[in-house]
Amino acid sequence: MRSRWTVEDLRQIDVFEKCASRELDALLPHVYHRAYRKGQVLFMEGDPRERVYFLMDGYVKLERLNEAATSQYTDYLKPKQLFPYSGMFSTTSYRHSAEALTDITVIYMPADRFEQLVSRNATMLLHIIGQMNRILDLHERRLQEITTSSATDRVLHTIHYLMEDLGEREADSIRIRCPFTTIELSRLSGTSRETVSSILSRLRKEDILQVDARQLVTEHPEYFEQATP
Repeated sequence: MRSRWTVEDLRQIDVFEKCASRELDALLPHVYHRAYRKGQVLFMEGDPRERVYFLMDGYVKLERLNEAATSQYTDYLKPKQLFPYSGMFSTTSYRHSAEALTDITVIYMPADRFEQLVSRNATMLLHIIGQMNRILDLHERRLQEITTSSATDRVLHTIHYLMEDLGEREADSIRIRCPFTTIELSRLSGTSRETVSSILSRLRKEDILQVDARQLVTEHPEYFEQATP
């Protein structure tokens, strides 16, 4: 549905922070708001790339499958993030599928409108390049960290990556408010579900990690930092 957003509301999103009021006024009629329930799909890989989204609340999973319909690439989004970056200015279809991992709210707008605005605004373009560089750096380090023969290390490195990407610092702890099942963690780390369950059980007993159906919390982030290569 169409939102009742104002220019000042849009400026709360980093990429629009320094836009001229007249540019945002022209964009507002094309801005929409929508809520999705957990498990709903926003778009599928190969769908026409018609919209750019901004995640306002909740968590989203981006995924690409190979020909055998097994996961080839997975990424996660937390609130206040623009997506998808992949394919911006270059493709006419989505390169990933997007699924709501929790109940979420998003705002969205036509991709061509957004890209036209960015192409005229050097500050927005530099912001997007900076975010893409951050994502690339994070994924390069993720690949380095999980390329090891040790299943235990792969699980620890995966948790470290998730803390870096999705974690929220709270005093001396880091909290990931996104639900991760043992199956999800085993896919990310390339290990078995039984291995992940065993490692999580040990981390709980040693009071290093708290895990439940909604979140992961650690008061010992240095434990996972030391596990990195």
